[in-house]
Amino acid sequence: MRPWGMGLIGLAVAVACASPDSNQRTAIVAPDRASFDPVAAYVGHRCGSLDCHGSRYRNMRVWGHDGMRLAIGDVPGGTQTTGDEIDATYQAIVDLEPDIMSAVVTDRGADPERLTFIRKVRGTEKHTGGTIVAAGDLRDRCLVSWLSGATDTSACNTALALP
Repeated sequence: MRPWGMGLIGLAVAVACASPDSNQRTAIVAPDRASFDPVAAYVGHRCGSLDCHGSRYRNMRVWGHDGMRLAIGDVPGGTQTTGDEIDATYQAIVDLEPDIMSAVVTDRGADPERLTFIRKVRGTEKHTGGTIVAAGDLRDRCLVSWLSGATDTSACNTALALP
């Protein structure tokens, strides 16, 4: 004779194991790729070296001139960053936390520290590279303006010259 609880547990498990709808898709709201080039230039210059995010051993990878290259034969420091490398860097950043990225972009860049990559560059979360930007400085504006949908190209260009 089974205790009453066993039947209820079996019923709950059977209901919980229903298959998801294979046609259902979740839309990801991402920042504009067309306005990412100046952001990619800054991120590639500051974070894309081989000892940093320009390495295959990082979960956020930056591709381009100063680090990893996509094309066989392209070497770090050689040819300029390609469009495919900018696309790969864009995808690497957007794909880190797609649900959170969607929320930040939908909120026009409000509370960007929901994103790990912003917390790390601001130094509010442990980052091997240390604090890279201060909230509100030119480097930070380059990143956050892109998340808000209005990339500050001037801030990105100026950030390239900063240490």
